[in-house]
Amino acid sequence: MSPRRRGRGGRPHQGRAERRGGRPSEPPSDDAALLEEEIRAHREIAADARSGPGTDAQSVAALTTFLRSLGIDPRRDPEYTVTAQLTADFLAERTAALRREPGPIRPSRYRGHPGETVRLERIPVYGMCPHHLVPYFGTASVTYMPGDRVCGIGAIARLVRELACVPRLQESLTQAVADAIERDLEPASVEVVIRARHLCLEMRGVEQRALLITEARRGAPGASKPSPQGHR
Repeated sequence: MSPRRRGRGGRPHQGRAERRGGRPSEPPSDDAALLEEEIRAHREIAADARSGPGTDAQSVAALTTFLRSLGIDPRRDPEYTVTAQLTADFLAERTAALRREPGPIRPSRYRGHPGETVRLERIPVYGMCPHHLVPYFGTASVTYMPGDRVCGIGAIARLVRELACVPRLQESLTQAVADAIERDLEPASVEVVIRARHLCLEMRGVEQRALLITEARRGAPGASKPSPQGHR
């Protein structure tokens, strides 16, 4: 009988029969399904940004004319050659949610105890002032008390990013995040806090650096919704 083949580190190779014999494969878990959903959503966001109106020749031509009226002319400086195209692409990406409504949060069943909370902090926020079309940036904190549903933390971060891809006030963005979580997860309570610096305040007008803090709350703090199925 020939000696058994050994792999790296002297460990024996398992034959095909040995690999097959073992615990039968299990259906994907809720976590795996959530991860797959998040990957799909990220790909759709990227595809939407690439196919937005900013890549359209008419949009680039309009921006080129406008920029030339300001003196940003490629005939003056070759560095301006790609400015219209890149500006159009940037605006298309940061306004993607105007053309595509963010999808619902995909929940899974909550297995914790009633009255506990879930908190995700320091979520990057990059919004755009609807008046000046210049950025504001900072962080978001989301805290909710689950009823029967929870979601992957990536889903919350993605929700903040997608809803920020609409030029809107920070106050409106904060409310939109809270409303979406309340709608899709039906928590006992939810609190969203966004802290951000606004370049429309720092780069123009009074030219002062400050931090705007907005808060939105839904539900009754301290309340809980016991699951009729119980908790594991």
